[in-house]
This record gives sequence, structure tokens and C-alpha cells, in this order.
Amino acid sequence: MIDGVWQGDVDPPPELDAQKMIHGGRFRDRITVAEPGRYHLFVSHACPFSHRVTLVHALKGLENRIGLSVVHPIWDTPEGWVFGETPLSTPDRSGSGFRRLHEAYRAARPDYTGKVTVPVLWDRQARRIVNNESLDIAVMLNDGIGGDAQIDLYPAPLRPAIDALDARIGRALASGVYAVAGARDQAEYDAATSALFGFLDECETRLADDRRFLLGDRTTLADILLFTPLVRFDAVYNPLFRTGGRRLVDYPRLTGLVRRIHDLPRVAPTVRLDHILTHYYDGDWAVARRRGIVPNPPAASWLTDGPSLTPDYGRFGCNSAG
Repeated sequence: MIDGVWQGDVDPPPELDAQKMIHGGRFRDRITVAEPGRYHLFVSHACPFSHRVTLVHALKGLENRIGLSVVHPIWDTPEGWVFGETPLSTPDRSGSGFRRLHEAYRAARPDYTGKVTVPVLWDRQARRIVNNESLDIAVMLNDGIGGDAQIDLYPAPLRPAIDALDARIGRALASGVYAVAGARDQAEYDAATSALFGFLDECETRLADDRRFLLGDRTTLADILLFTPLVRFDAVYNPLFRTGGRRLVDYPRLTGLVRRIHDLPRVAPTVRLDHILTHYYDGDWAVARRRGIVPNPPAASWLTDGPSLTPDYGRFGCNSAG
């Protein structure tokens, strides 16, 4: 969007093209008290960053205080993110009458220039975007908007540790998989996958003492931020982004962590593989544009330890004599 005019059918100008696929939100206001019905969320079930928000919204039981509208997972169209009554989207339930997400951005800031992204925390009364940064919104939903008081994903004593982990998760994993996908040459690819798998190795080691979650026996925001990319890893990032190497299932402790989070009350309905697969495989990520980059081989010892030059015919119930 440039000066409040949607430009979805043309190539972005250099100042927008320079913005990475993953970047901070432009609206960064905060709320501390949510009047029931005043605020609304525009989300995508496909986007891992938007999924952070829907997870906290679900875990805190905020469905009666803050409504949700879901955009269609196919977004690389001339209209961008759109609302509608379809199996994969909802109409704009905020009462604003938006058919496209960029209309909310223009209503909030008529001269807005920038990316049109999810999630969005919308003020129905003031007709403005409060915030479009996923981590900000997740913290606000947790801290003071109401909901289940028994659940605190960002407890004060653990905040320094959560913040430190969140920064690592964002840089090495959540944004790291997009660095792999966007690598322009072998050197960039190798650096991005090295950082990605180095971080996953660290997380696997962190769980070696049988702790249930990243920071002990309670779920925190750090677990939420780790969950949303990992639940997409084997379905999307390994095959489509060509991370290669190891899959989530090759990390038994991380796999266990993802399953424990998935089994928490109200979490499973937020994991919409139909949205996720439609978004990535029917969208622009499905276009092969990584020619000349060789992905990491699978991390299987029988593949990487070298071939046996002498066939073991006995394994097939026969001998070498025929």
C-alpha cells in the first residue's frame, strides 16, 4: 500500500520491496483494559505469527470479549488478504464492512505506506488499528484484557528468561525458516540452515532434563512462540522451504513438547492444516525460485555414512552365488 492506495496488482517500489517478508508492525499502541466487544482481531490461521495471537486468545478464553475475523489463506492475489463467507474464511465480523484487509489499514491511516499484514488488533469504536505486531498483541491478550485468570503465559519472575528465549526463537526459527526459503545462493542457504538447526539442537538439549516446557513445568509465551513454527515444520518448511537436514520428528523431545502444547485445552482447534497447506502450496511460496541451491541431505546415518560397496545379499534371503 502506498499513500493509502492499494497497489496489489503491481510490483512493489524499492522502499517496500526492501522490507523483508518478516518485519515489525507499524502500529504499536497498547491497551490495558478491554471493554467487552470494543476490540476485534483480524487473523490468518495460516500465518505462524498470527497463530501466536489466536493461541493466546484461545488459551485465555477471550472469545466473549474479543471477536475474531479470519482472512482467506490465499493472499498473493491483486486484492491481498480478503474476508468472505467461505470454508476457509469469515466475513468481517467487526461490523466495519471490510471486504479486504487493506481497507482497514486505509481507514486507520489514510496515507499509510507499507505492508498489509496480520494479525491486527482493531478498535471498533475508534475505527483504528491499535497494533499489528504479533508479540505485542499476544502480551496484551495475556496481561490485562480479562479471560482466564488462572493462565499467565508471561509471569513477572520469568519475563527476563522469556524475553531472551523469544528473541532467539524469532531470529533463528520463526524468521530463520524464511531466511532459508529466501536464500539467494548456497552461502546464504548454508548460513541460514546452520543457524536454524543449531538453535533446534539447543532446544532439544534444553529439554534433556525431562522438563515439560522450555522454562520448566508451566507453559509460557516462549512455548507458544516455539510451537507455531514447529507445528508447520514437517508439513511446510522441510519440504517446501527445503530446509533439508532434520525434521521435527527427528527431535524426539521437541516433538513431545509440540504434542504437549497441542493437547492443552482449546489449542487443537487453532491448528488449521487446511489453511496452512492452502496458503503455502497454493500461494507464491510454491513457486520454485531456488535453482542452484543444493538442500541439506536427510539426517539419516544409513544415507550419510557412505555406501556399502559390497551388497549384503543375505538380507534378501539369497547368496551372492545366485
